Amino acid sequence: MRRYQLTVNNNEYEIDIEEISATEFQVQIDGQAVDVTLTSQADAADAIITPQIETAPSRAVADPSIAAAQPVTRAPKVPAAMRSETPRTPSPAVAGGQDLAYSMSAPMPGVILEINVAPGDQVNKGDVVMVLEAMKMKNDLHADRTGTVESIDVKSGEQVKYGQVLLRFVKD
Repeated sequence: MRRYQLTVNNNEYEIDIEEISATEFQVQIDGQAVDVTLTSQADAADAIITPQIETAPSRAVADPSIAAAQPVTRAPKVPAAMRSETPRTPSPAVAGGQDLAYSMSAPMPGVILEINVAPGDQVNKGDVVMVLEAMKMKNDLHADRTGTVESIDVKSGEQVKYGQVLLRFVKD
């Protein structure tokens, strides 16, 4: 999960973003949960971003005539239809619990090109156990522990998601 602190017109907001998949996110804006789907992506480095802010009269000023002259910005309210009805299950990497220490998960979505180990093989920390292609690049996946491979949970050529368990080690 990523947390951002934003200041818009001298007002601070805290936004939490959890990646569910490559195009789905759950966003919390000041405690309100919103499901977000990425439909397109463009490089907006040179684009001018203008947030839409609703204004409301200040309640902190005792004199109503002064309050009306000084608008206070508020974060836009999230429509009820966009809010999450039920909490999402965490990504597989987070849901692994204690078994996460005895498994190896995909660090990013991609396709498994090579599997260099088999169940029963002894591996040392740092050994290349698989090769994952992501964004047209081959990535060596290294064992993060020394141990015996208990099972391989994927096949060569299989598409994997971020956090998906790739292999499991025998528990010590």
